[in-house]
Amino acid sequence: MATGMFSGSGSRKRNGSAIDPSVEEQLNEIREDIAQLMAVLADRGAAASRDAKAKARGARDQAETDLQGLLESGEQMLSDLRGRYADTEKEVRRTIREHPLATLGTAAVIGLIAAALLRR
Repeated sequence: MATGMFSGSGSRKRNGSAIDPSVEEQLNEIREDIAQLMAVLADRGAAASRDAKAKARGARDQAETDLQGLLESGEQMLSDLRGRYADTEKEVRRTIREHPLATLGTAAVIGLIAAALLRR
């Protein structure tokens, strides 16, 4: 019969008290180390998850702030353009009323130039 580590000898029985106490202690230490390692990994995973969520929240908040600023800026630009358009329209109407012949002459010259360019 084979003797040694892989033999069916009674010294390897788990249910009995034949297991070497130092091996049993080492197994318990390994189990404890594995449990501690799992706890550390779980803690680090939870911390990484919290950090990722915080960064995502920060990025979302920054994007919302930037979008709000962009919308406000766009609304201000539109308001400015409307004001400029209204001022320009008033100025054109005033000029036409004050100088109707000059306005007709200018329109005729512009029309002739456009016609000349379109014939080419």
